[in-house]
Amino acid sequence: MSTFRRNFLRRCVDILFRAVSFGPVIFQAIIATTLLLPAPKGTTLVLGGDIMLNQLPLKSKPLESLKPLFESGTVTLANLEIPLTDTKAGTPYKSAAEIKARTQYILKADPKFAPQIKAVGIDLVSLGNNHAMDYRADGLNQMIQALTQQGILYTGAGPTLSEAKEIVSKANVGLVSALAFMNTSAINKLTPARDDRPGIHALFFNGTVTDKAKAYLKDWISGQRGKNEIVVVALHWGIERMTTPTPYQVALARACIDAGADVVWGHHPHVLQGAEVYKGKPILYSMGNLISKKEGPTGLARIYFEDGQFKKFRFLPCQISGGRAKPTPEKQSKPRLEAFKRLSQAISRKYKSKFAQPLY
Repeated sequence: MSTFRRNFLRRCVDILFRAVSFGPVIFQAIIATTLLLPAPKGTTLVLGGDIMLNQLPLKSKPLESLKPLFESGTVTLANLEIPLTDTKAGTPYKSAAEIKARTQYILKADPKFAPQIKAVGIDLVSLGNNHAMDYRADGLNQMIQALTQQGILYTGAGPTLSEAKEIVSKANVGLVSALAFMNTSAINKLTPARDDRPGIHALFFNGTVTDKAKAYLKDWISGQRGKNEIVVVALHWGIERMTTPTPYQVALARACIDAGADVVWGHHPHVLQGAEVYKGKPILYSMGNLISKKEGPTGLARIYFEDGQFKKFRFLPCQISGGRAKPTPEKQSKPRLEAFKRLSQAISRKYKSKFAQPLY
């Protein structure tokens, strides 16, 4: 039974006990009045990390085992890290020397993966990352077309900056997305969108959240809320393989909450980082890889809201093995939960705030 149904049944039982204690006449009045009140509306988000489908065969169906977990949510989200395209012309901004030195990568995956992403239940994807423009505008356009054909909503990259910044919505959940690297020269290699050029939405804050940056966040996040009860801000940031967020990540995440976000959801480090609750809103600093050729632990986040207010969080441990992502069996999940708890507590110790506490 879902959390929403359990809460609703508890509410009904409580109403009956209270009503009986007042006698038959008032009993009828209380029942008639209370049942006219709207039941609490529950929304469950399921969020994953980076979808790295390069070098994985279509026939392996690498995400299929996660379908039950995704389907447990009202809305499901993931970061589509690798462009789905078969175009051949790679970005000119990542040099041959950088590719050889493995300081930059140009990656792609088969566009036929799009139906598989849809089939496992993923509704919204973030494209504001460092690979979305690896195959230029043609690669982006082919990926957008593949996603649109499957009814998968996307944001974070687009034909223009205004389109890349746009909020996309499903079931009163809105998503906005941005690349949030610290270094401006690094961002410029990744084709940031302009009013007259396709690309990714990038935050040019140079690693400092100034008053000007806060005003930008307020306009971008709260300015697009509309009818969405829950606004998720996806940020591609941090340092690869680091399990603790940088000071800039923490400052930017908390500024996004102050600017109107209900959830901040991070990716890019390719490993799990911890999570916190800041001013009653969850921040997930990195959800690691959702799927990759590389084996290792990963996980999903399940977040429950009631009437637009954050209520519960659960980390769902998973494992990448043999090019497939699978839920961790319950008997083996306790050490993984404890490890995520330690990551979250480390954030609390390092970045103390009277407004923040570990999510676990």
